[in-house]
Amino acid sequence: MTTPEDRPQQPAPDANPFRPPAPEAALPPYPAAPYPAAPYSPAQYPPAPYPMPLPGGLPPKKRSGLKLALRIGLPLVFLAVVIVAGLTASTTRSSNVGDCLKGNADNADSVTSVACGPEASYKIVGKVPDQSKLALTFGGGCDEFPTATVAYWEGVESSKGTLLCLEDVKNPGKGMPQVGDCVKGDLSDADHTEKVPCGPEASYKVAGVEDGGALGGLTKAFCTKVPSAAASMEWKRQGSLSSKVLCLEDLKNPDNRKPAVGECMATGANDELHLAPCTKGAAKVLGQVDGLSKMDGLSKTVEEICKDFPGADQAASWSMQGSLAVTTFCMQSVKK
Repeated sequence: MTTPEDRPQQPAPDANPFRPPAPEAALPPYPAAPYPAAPYSPAQYPPAPYPMPLPGGLPPKKRSGLKLALRIGLPLVFLAVVIVAGLTASTTRSSNVGDCLKGNADNADSVTSVACGPEASYKIVGKVPDQSKLALTFGGGCDEFPTATVAYWEGVESSKGTLLCLEDVKNPGKGMPQVGDCVKGDLSDADHTEKVPCGPEASYKVAGVEDGGALGGLTKAFCTKVPSAAASMEWKRQGSLSSKVLCLEDLKNPDNRKPAVGECMATGANDELHLAPCTKGAAKVLGQVDGLSKMDGLSKTVEEICKDFPGADQAASWSMQGSLAVTTFCMQSVKK
């Protein structure tokens, strides 16, 4: 018979059943392969050490050598291009009068220095320093060099440069005709007009030269100081908008000119006025009125137009070949 003393003693109930078990009571973790199944000893398999950060922090990421080279090289290349372009633009290819050039003056990149000879296109006949490109376009810096056919500018766009006045050695004689020179050809196009000796071959003789401005001779060719002029022609240098107006005498028709006060005119073929003897049927010029259009001559009376010339009974408009400028003559009929 078993007595209570002989029975196994049960542990006393825990006062706090939710208290975590003591550390020494925890079961060892189940080892993972390739650890042996048993026996397991923590001292035999210590935990792996945790990697410690480097004193200087994380190492910097390596940059691509190509990207770094591009970042450094491209700005240097751009700077070099700018410097070379600036030096090229500001350096004249030739600076001496008498030197020769070749190329197309309308394309500055094609113009280079060359020995004067068969290869040359232009010869420098004049040089004007401290000129802006705008002044070249609207000015007449080469007017003092009559043989110059091309006005060529070299320099930096935003600054002043040098104006070179060039003579076309491939086409000699293409310079602007001077007073006393004779020409022939189509007056509407200077490229089709050439200087010739004053003789049977010539059609016109230069009697005067006027400034045509940037608008051309068709609106500027009055030739008021050249009464003998019967025609006009616009002439300008290559590379410039500024022009000159040549006042020309008609060598083939000497009576084809603006009449002077006291001279007489008569109506000829196609109702055109021409100089005529002061006989019956002609009209004597009493004076002239400038600035009127042909429409004014149709819409106004002779008295209105010629109010400053008493006795005038006729008014006629006259204009030179190659000009839109109109001169109105106030005339009195010759009765005898």
